[in-house]
Amino acid sequence: MEDMKQCRYCGEEIKAVAVICRYCRSEVPSDSKDRKGKLIKVRLKAGGKKYIGDIFVPDNLSRVSDVINDNRAFIVLSNAIEEADTRDVQIGFLAINKNLTEWLEIKGP
Repeated sequence: MEDMKQCRYCGEEIKAVAVICRYCRSEVPSDSKDRKGKLIKVRLKAGGKKYIGDIFVPDNLSRVSDVINDNRAFIVLSNAIEEADTRDVQIGFLAINKNLTEWLEIKGP
């Protein structure tokens, strides 16, 4: 059995030697400590629901729009919260299909 690791973008189990996730097609660094960048808090609407969470922007990209417009099919949010009428729901990790995204706003660093 091969060693496995979790994709930092979509959370799926992939081979430890993988350089690209077979599920979300994200580039997976060989060591997650090598991955440098910043988390940017955003609010977005997708599929009729509103979410708040953090998008990881790697150092090789300069803006959230670079992440949104890359060739991956999903927007990945960490520390995600679903806004609801009565109370917000903690989700944690969320991958949203870019085709379902209606709008996105930056809330801060």
